[in-house]
Amino acid sequence: MSLISTIGLTLVYLAPVALIALLLGDGKHPLRRWLLTAVLIGLPVFYVAHYLLLQQIQGWPSTEPLPRQFQLLAFDITEPDPVTGRDGRILLWVKTANDDQPRVHQLNYRKSLHQELVTAGQRQAKGHLQIGTRGGPRNTSATSGPGAGSQGTIRFRDVEGPSLPPKQ
Repeated sequence: MSLISTIGLTLVYLAPVALIALLLGDGKHPLRRWLLTAVLIGLPVFYVAHYLLLQQIQGWPSTEPLPRQFQLLAFDITEPDPVTGRDGRILLWVKTANDDQPRVHQLNYRKSLHQELVTAGQRQAKGHLQIGTRGGPRNTSATSGPGAGSQGTIRFRDVEGPSLPPKQ
């Protein structure tokens, strides 16, 4: 989201608070003053929670930790570019046994995860469904940003049982 969009969204959220303050202002009655205080404190808290929840449902990549076990549907790898200073990232489309809808997770680029995904992708191309397993957290104080240090090691294995026919 751009800076202008963020500022615009903030102003839209603050407009009702300002209107309520104007309507309830000038209140000499203690109950009216208490209500004004509760509304002026409660609405911004509600708006912040709404904004954060809205980001999680609009299809943007989640930076929350991956589930412990998931089915790998697809991935997209962007390697770091030292010339432009762009950080690398890995997008994983995953589905858990509990959810019908896939979810995209954004992780920091790691060479080891890149290699794991290439291998898993080759097995997928041969028709084998891939199950991912997330291990414990790593000590990665040198990384920062979405998913930094919180994903641990991620391994992939073939699903036991019947597999899909190979892709042509």
